[in-house]
Amino acid sequence: PPTDLSPLSINLPKCRTLNHINQLHAHFITAGLLHSPAIAGGLILRLSSSPDPPLRLLARRIFFSSSFPIQNHPFLWNAIIKSSGDSPAAALAFSLMLAAGVPADCFSFSLLLKSCFKNPFLHLGLQVHAIVIKSHFTEELYVDNCLIGFYSRCGHFELARRVFDRMLQKDSVSWNSMIHGYAKNGRMDKARELFGMMEDWERDLVSWNTMIRGYATTSNGIDDAREVFDEMPVRDLVSWNLMIDGYVKLGRMEEAAALFEIMPAKDVISWASLIGGYMEVGRVSLARRLFDDMPERDLVTWNMMLAGYVKNGSFVEALDLFHQMRTQVNLTPDATTIATVLSAISELGRIRDGVAVHEYVKRNHFPLHGKLGVALIDMYAKCGHLEDALLVFEASGDTVDHWNAIIGGLAIHGQGELALELFHAMQNLLLKPDDITFIGVLNACSHAGLVDEGLECFEIMKSVWGLEPKVQHYGCMVDILGRAGRLEDAWKVIEEMPMLPNDVIWRSLLSACRKHEDLLMGQKVAEGSVQRGFCDSSSYVLLSNIYASTGLWRNVGLVRMIMRQRDMRKIPGCSWIELGGGVHEFVVGDISHPMTAEIYALLELVHPQLVL
Repeated sequence: PPTDLSPLSINLPKCRTLNHINQLHAHFITAGLLHSPAIAGGLILRLSSSPDPPLRLLARRIFFSSSFPIQNHPFLWNAIIKSSGDSPAAALAFSLMLAAGVPADCFSFSLLLKSCFKNPFLHLGLQVHAIVIKSHFTEELYVDNCLIGFYSRCGHFELARRVFDRMLQKDSVSWNSMIHGYAKNGRMDKARELFGMMEDWERDLVSWNTMIRGYATTSNGIDDAREVFDEMPVRDLVSWNLMIDGYVKLGRMEEAAALFEIMPAKDVISWASLIGGYMEVGRVSLARRLFDDMPERDLVTWNMMLAGYVKNGSFVEALDLFHQMRTQVNLTPDATTIATVLSAISELGRIRDGVAVHEYVKRNHFPLHGKLGVALIDMYAKCGHLEDALLVFEASGDTVDHWNAIIGGLAIHGQGELALELFHAMQNLLLKPDDITFIGVLNACSHAGLVDEGLECFEIMKSVWGLEPKVQHYGCMVDILGRAGRLEDAWKVIEEMPMLPNDVIWRSLLSACRKHEDLLMGQKVAEGSVQRGFCDSSSYVLLSNIYASTGLWRNVGLVRMIMRQRDMRKIPGCSWIELGGGVHEFVVGDISHPMTAEIYALLELVHPQLVL
């Protein structure tokens, strides 16, 4: 046996499984560590405060299985309650303590109430409060503060205020807990009332910052937050960051930048907040300049820059930044980094980069059941490698997001029947589809010409899964019916929509009218979109093309004249593909490519074999 049996001298290993716990428990027994009440008690105290959950579980096992009368000590019961965290085991331990005849103290009550914070069950808190009153602990400041915190988290501010108002003694925690409860739930009038009741010496930084945070997160409250900020006798880094973040979230970047310039000290949060704000409003170059000026950059900041580039369509810049991160900085990319990079690769269609990133994921054993697996499926699908997308899906497809990614990928490649098969398989596995699932399924039906199946899925969405269709789903239905030439039915869908159709829906039906050369319906749709203010340059071009296809050249001229009068120009859409180490970009009817003759010759050759 060891010569030193002090619990403090024992080197506790990491425990992750039940088998590890059993082995460690056996070691304690054979080493003689459980033969003395003092040593066993000390070991319980040490194990119960471990950050490793299995070790805390072992503390409870030793405590309840001990043959010594250590269960008579309130401080050990308190350690067991604390070790239970926010689980029901804390309430059970408290009940067993009372059943064993061990009186609870103020720490017992406060620990139990804190265990309820993350899962605020009101009935349990009311029972604890009743025992507090019965045990004459209502004058204990620590217990009263925990009661205020508990009731506030439950949203029962009347009960919290009742406890607060009857307190004979209050400290800053009491005041701040009540103010925080009101502020977090948007009741800034009540928070301001309490804040005004505090003496100047009672207000600490937490009080001031709580008021700033409360105002900054409510609509139209940023100016009130600034007023509080300007009144502060002393500000800390949190105060400055809260104000900057409040301005950023409202897009008031000039005011955010002005504060950033004059703040006495900056941390990573200060820099990241301003960088994120500039990215959000599309001022990419300013965001990059700030990023380059940062004295220290953490992984979160790099990820924010990458995500900002992707959000603003700067996909090449995102990949260049990732390369810089890999080669010049001692930081290891995480799943968020890789998923963002894969999004950029998807948009560029650079399959070789995508495969290289996938190899990196494999070498570093990244799990695929989260967003990373979804990003890989999406990347392979958008790059046209459906077989690889399906392989990733088969290895990782355990969430609705994975199913949505593969169904959406199949949809954009016209694989409607396979997409429907997966949709039915998903339902058989009792995975509940969401809004995105049905957008993918309906798109699949549209691209594959599966009209009846699309109508059935739209009905299933409402009747079976209880999902209310959104404007995107109605847009899919208009597209399905329009492609099939059922223009009257598509128009009926627009008329019966519970919300206003958007410009995408109008263009979809106009495009269908052009395809099926239905002049009367095309005019009807164009008039409807103009009346509702949704007729943009694309809609006018489509209407012009409808007139042209039926030989009404005078009307074509009138439409073009209206576009010139309103200074409307259609920005041509483009697509690109990676080939031979370069990215080739094309617009509709493009003849600028050096291999234009060969491209069009091959298109003529394969055109009869295409399924349109």
